[in-house]
Amino acid sequence: MKKREKEIIFTILLFFLFTPFVLGKTVGDLKREVKELEEKYNQNKKEVTLTEEEMQKTKEEIVITKESITKSNEEIQKLIEEIKKLEKDIEVKNKEMKSIVHFIQIASGESAYMEYVFGAQSFTDFIYRVAVSEQMVSYNDKLVKDYHKLITKNNQKQEELKQRKIDLAKKQEQLELAMQKIGQKLETLNEGELDLKEQLKVQKEALNAYKDCSDTADIRSCGVPDGTRFSRPLRSGRVSSEYGWRFHPTQSVWRLHSGIDLAATGDAVPVYPTANGKVIAIVERYRCGGNIVYIHHNIHGNKYTSIYMHLRSIHVRVGDIVNAQTVIATMGGDPKREYWDGCSTGQHLHFTLATGLYGVDYKSYEAYTFNPRKVLSFPSTGGSFVGR
Repeated sequence: MKKREKEIIFTILLFFLFTPFVLGKTVGDLKREVKELEEKYNQNKKEVTLTEEEMQKTKEEIVITKESITKSNEEIQKLIEEIKKLEKDIEVKNKEMKSIVHFIQIASGESAYMEYVFGAQSFTDFIYRVAVSEQMVSYNDKLVKDYHKLITKNNQKQEELKQRKIDLAKKQEQLELAMQKIGQKLETLNEGELDLKEQLKVQKEALNAYKDCSDTADIRSCGVPDGTRFSRPLRSGRVSSEYGWRFHPTQSVWRLHSGIDLAATGDAVPVYPTANGKVIAIVERYRCGGNIVYIHHNIHGNKYTSIYMHLRSIHVRVGDIVNAQTVIATMGGDPKREYWDGCSTGQHLHFTLATGLYGVDYKSYEAYTFNPRKVLSFPSTGGSFVGR
């Protein structure tokens, strides 16, 4: 064999040895993934921070903390009033002591004392004057003791007030931390980005959607009807927000808006699939996205996923085969009606398109999304359209 031929064969062998083969994912693969995700969920569900229940618990703790802060403020005000009263009592005792001390100073001199005692006009007056002098000295001793007690009590109240203020500052700090934790949780939310629990639900529903396929069947070629083109999901509407980075209207942070928002008025605005496809998952009353429908598509041999969020009602089930004329849902997103949906400020449809099959090829679709304008015609922001 010639040297040149050997080099070619060696190069081909290297290519096959080090080039990975991309094999289609089978139903059996998806079953294993669902099992692994379920195990992960069961292992981590106790450690997942700030779930809806934990968030509710935090909110309850915040209410308790606020009540405690209010009570502490009332106790501090009471302490301040007690301290003011003590200071007044101390001032009165101080004046009284000064008066007694002045008398004692005068009477303590031997000549003055003798003059006072022996200045008595009678024996009875003498006895009285001796008794008065002794009482004055005794009263002064008691007055001094009471004065010191008041000073000690006042100092204790001042320390108690100081500690109350420290405790109050700690409670306020705890409240701020609790609010911050909730804020951090809200910041991690994105429309339709599901937590582990909902991911597991979607994976199971995706598996159920392909239940008629064998374990060895390639999901990408099993059960998804062919389509030829994309259509708008509404018969008419208005573009209210674009795909791309934006300042989120409810979370007040910059983040990727993974779809285009289409608004329309009416209680039952019909929502249609963007193309022929299979419903692979439905999420109800999710905290950021509300009611959501996920559909797989096969357009000219290319796989896509379309996602419809902020729905008022859903008219399809997992596994349903739909076409572009099927009414899959009605538009929602009104915070007064869909109160559970925390990521909507008004009635609209959040419409997302992504390459690949969500729940099969990936579990987080954000990196696979693209601007629907690439395959569909929409007017500029604020503009209206009629027809699909």
